[in-house]
Amino acid sequence: MPKRDYYHHEIRKAFEEDGWTVTDDPLQVLWEDRLHFPDLGVERVIAIERGKEKLAVEIKSFLGQNFSHDFYEAMGQYDNYYFALAEVEPDREVVLAISSITYEKFFQKKFVIRLLELKKIPLVVIDVEKEAILLWIR
Repeated sequence: MPKRDYYHHEIRKAFEEDGWTVTDDPLQVLWEDRLHFPDLGVERVIAIERGKEKLAVEIKSFLGQNFSHDFYEAMGQYDNYYFALAEVEPDREVVLAISSITYEKFFQKKFVIRLLELKKIPLVVIDVEKEAILLWIR
């Protein structure tokens, strides 16, 4: 089982407070004889016509010594989960969840913004002190 990120509990709580139901912690995705472990599987009923909205949430704390290394690792994990879920559960969207501190410190850089745009990576920004979702970037 993978190690939990530093802000795991606070980000999980923020999703629950926003009306999401945590279905898996961690979500286990089996694809091509390999298990992948996005941090959370969450669902929420949107409307009768739309059914359920389902997410695989990859939580990243970015507390390492080198942001670039942490960022490259996060992008690789995101890609693995995205491709695996596209095959086995295509109705589940993969999102990257980060703290507002990380967002302000690192995710305002043009390189990061442009990469997220090009790869179409949805980002969820969490106030970890208030355990609340602040921003969705899709």
